[in-house]
Amino acid sequence: MLLNLKNLKTYYRMDNKIIKAVDGVSFQLKSGENLGLVGESGCGKTTTAKSINRILPTNGGIVAGEINFQGRDLARLTEQELNKVRWRDIAMVTQSAMNALNPVYKIGEQMVEAFQTHINISKQEALDRSAHLFSLVGLEKSRLNDYPHQLSGGMKQRVVIAMAMALDPPLIIADEPTTALDVVVQDGILKQFVYLQNKINSSIILVTHDISVVAELCQRTAVMYAGRIMEQGSTREIFKEAYHPYTLGLINAFPTLEAAKEELISIPGSPPNLARELNGCRFKERCPFATELCEKDPEIQEVADQHLVACHYPGRVQEFREKAVLPATWDQEMNTIKVKSKKKRKSVLEVDGLRKVFELKSKDFFGRKKRLLKAVDGVNFKVKEKEILGFAGESGSGKSTLGELVARLQQATEGKILYLGRDISDLKRKRLKSFRKDLQVVFQDPYETLNPRFTVMQTIMEPLKIHKIGDNFFERLEKVKEALHKAELRPVEDYLERFPHQLSGGQRQRVALARAIVLEPKFIIADEPVSMLDVSVRAGILNLLKKLRDELGASIIYISHDLATIRYICDRTAILYLGRIMEIGETETVISKACHPYTKMLLAAVPIPDPDRNRERVDPRGEIPDPIELPNGCRFHARCAQATPNCGFEAKDVEKVIIKAKNHPDYPEVYSQFEQIKKIEIKAYNLELTVELKTDDKESFEEYLWKIAAEWNKSLPKAVVDSSWQGNKLMIEFAGKDEPELRKSKTGQDVACVLYPKK
Repeated sequence: MLLNLKNLKTYYRMDNKIIKAVDGVSFQLKSGENLGLVGESGCGKTTTAKSINRILPTNGGIVAGEINFQGRDLARLTEQELNKVRWRDIAMVTQSAMNALNPVYKIGEQMVEAFQTHINISKQEALDRSAHLFSLVGLEKSRLNDYPHQLSGGMKQRVVIAMAMALDPPLIIADEPTTALDVVVQDGILKQFVYLQNKINSSIILVTHDISVVAELCQRTAVMYAGRIMEQGSTREIFKEAYHPYTLGLINAFPTLEAAKEELISIPGSPPNLARELNGCRFKERCPFATELCEKDPEIQEVADQHLVACHYPGRVQEFREKAVLPATWDQEMNTIKVKSKKKRKSVLEVDGLRKVFELKSKDFFGRKKRLLKAVDGVNFKVKEKEILGFAGESGSGKSTLGELVARLQQATEGKILYLGRDISDLKRKRLKSFRKDLQVVFQDPYETLNPRFTVMQTIMEPLKIHKIGDNFFERLEKVKEALHKAELRPVEDYLERFPHQLSGGQRQRVALARAIVLEPKFIIADEPVSMLDVSVRAGILNLLKKLRDELGASIIYISHDLATIRYICDRTAILYLGRIMEIGETETVISKACHPYTKMLLAAVPIPDPDRNRERVDPRGEIPDPIELPNGCRFHARCAQATPNCGFEAKDVEKVIIKAKNHPDYPEVYSQFEQIKKIEIKAYNLELTVELKTDDKESFEEYLWKIAAEWNKSLPKAVVDSSWQGNKLMIEFAGKDEPELRKSKTGQDVACVLYPKK
């Protein structure tokens, strides 16, 4: 047994109150086994993880219990003894990668420090091992010379994972390692976890609210609620044969690509205040099956081999499972209002040739230099009345910028935005103010959306004052109450005088929605409104958005990287990549009959919340390119396994092949011929390689180069227009290609890909 927690209790002191964040947690973890720790925010998952490593804040402490790790009780070790355990035996991947890295030190320096703190190793040896680790997590060794701010979110998270793996620890604790990352980056990180775990035979404790990730990665699962474990067992039993009503609620609240069209369950209420004395079952206030017996604390029962549940009624499990899938069981109304026929609906918004170019200035030897970043690059689409249009894509695709352009929070560089037939691109002052009354935005982060000095009532009433709606305070107050009621914050009187810090994340997001709908807008832009929320809260917000569309008649642009929520909520979907629409059409068609290779890659990266199914992990073939120097031809060609010679291959693609080979852990043994390349120069689409051949066999070198290039993409060598030698320089020429425009596919959606003929 690697780890054995016995009756762990960890408390915090805040405002002269004792918060029992972890209140009697017990579980075991074998060597080589992964445990998923799931539950809503505030249930004690992160505190449990931090307690194991003893890295609690100063106002927290372990008051009881044992943490037996490899035969030692970590709760009894001194700080000096613990420092020998941390990183060497127990490594931790924290939720926010940016906060885990020191912004003033280069990545390589931080990697070296992690090595030299625990083992006797030279700086060069540490850098060599760091480069090897980087190759395993899909990073180039040149990134060791970068500062944290020079890396994307996914790259920073991979650096932290490489640090965690550096000393081959027996246990890795990963606290929300993929939260707010897009599905492709998430899939890459999980892939590296599995690969490295198999390599060093470590165990993982995965703290998350994304149950699909747990289903794919973990052998055992523990479900936490209000500081205690409600249910634990094998992952298959938890997903297929759950006993506790809370577990059933979480599973039914999670949207999947397969079941996204069904009604999602939203568990009413929120977890209890852990500063209060809690009696009986902690879930009883939210449980649809609670009885008087639940006023008594339930005993933990073993319902199957190592399957434990803290519930009074394991014998009624079949009844619970049948009723838990019904929204009515959770006091949730079914969405019965039907959308009007699409043929009769007119366009509310028309976007034509929309572009947003940011001018970046930098200094070079000759003075100031301008560079253009094309965030949105020629986008066309329409949104009809009472329609939800989804925008999906990786981080950096231009989704949020597009939403801000439509809302006129940014000024477009080119293009038209027609709202109800009127061009809003040049609206100013009163006309812009009138437009803003009709169009409201719900932003991603509920923690930064609301003014911390305003009560809920003041926050929602502010738009009414700005637009002079309502003759007096009491009339506006009624509209505030009505908006809160529609946002399902009930009883509304309980929320009017609260400040944002007195609300949960889900309640904050509902307040943000209430502020948006109090003006009864005709259009709503929802930018990642659920990415930071718990499963059950997410379901409630998604159900609410559909209800607002049907009851208010509002049109909605829904921006997300989560294709499961997009399938659940959106009528049509557009797939965005590097500021361009790659595919657009009916959501069901785009998801079930995807045409563009990029759409297929996104779908392949979505985890499946079914432990019985094995998914082949996606090969992202690199990361999203630099929007400053856009690729030749199709901007996705360098990552596309189906790319043809007409897709726009260029010098940068050959350079990537060479760099990838040089970053290979077995270089130079495997790619010894590439050691002869001394200089790489790119001139437009063409490449100039300076090669110092050990033998004068130029033909052999070229043959080897194209063999390796074909392994990366078979179409790359075929796209070469000409290659010739000038002394020791190999000149490689490529042709400039036009970017493919949207064309109609046989299944009905528009797709920007040369694999589909123009009509």
